[in-house]
Amino acid sequence: MRGALIGPLPSCRQGTIETLIDSARIRSVHAQDAIYRQGEPVPLTLILDGFGTFRRITMSGHDLSSGIGRPGVLFGFSCMASVASSVELVAVTDCHVAQWPGAEIRALAGEDPGLAIDAVDSIATSLHAMIERIEGFLHQDARLRVIRILARYQDLFFGDPPTLTRAHLPALIGTSREMTGRVLRQLEREGTIERVGHTGLKLLRPDLLEAGAA
Repeated sequence: MRGALIGPLPSCRQGTIETLIDSARIRSVHAQDAIYRQGEPVPLTLILDGFGTFRRITMSGHDLSSGIGRPGVLFGFSCMASVASSVELVAVTDCHVAQWPGAEIRALAGEDPGLAIDAVDSIATSLHAMIERIEGFLHQDARLRVIRILARYQDLFFGDPPTLTRAHLPALIGTSREMTGRVLRQLEREGTIERVGHTGLKLLRPDLLEAGAA
C-alpha cells in the first residue's frame, strides 16, 4: 500500500504515510455493492484493485455516473469537511479498498501541511473535471459524448475481458438507452465499432474513435 499512497500524496511526510498505512480499514467489496453511499459521510478511499463507478441518483430518479474509479487513486478528500457524499461509489468489479474516516484525515492534515496541500490539489482537480462534464452536457450532442466516453475508457470497454459494457454507457453519458443505442448503431454503420452479443463492444477503427473524440 505504501507505493499506492506515495503517488497521490507527494507532499506528505513519511510519518503521515506510515500512519495512514497503520490506520487503514481494508475491505473487500463485491461487484455491484456500494463502496460508500450517497448521502452518507465520505470516507477517504483508495481502490487497491478493481474498478468502481461514481453514481448519483437524481431527485427525479435518473441514474448518472460521473466517472470510473481506478486502482491507485485516492477519492473523497471532501471527508475533511464532514459533508455527506453527493454520489455513491459502486464496485463495477470485485474490489479491494482501503478507507479512512474524515475526522482522522482532518486531524492528520492539521499536523502535516503537505497532506492538506495534496487534498486541495485533489479537490481542485475534481472540481475542474466536474465543470468540464457540466459543459459537456450543455454543449455536446449525444454522439460526441458517446465517442468521448468510449475514447476515455477505451481500455475498459474494449479490453479482454471488458470491464465496462454497453449497459454502463447511458449513465456515463447522461442520456437515454434509446439515444445511446442510436449513436452506437451509427458508429457501427460507419465501421468504428461492432456490437457483440447483448452488452459487448468491439473496437474496429481506433483511429476513427480518436479522431471523433478530438
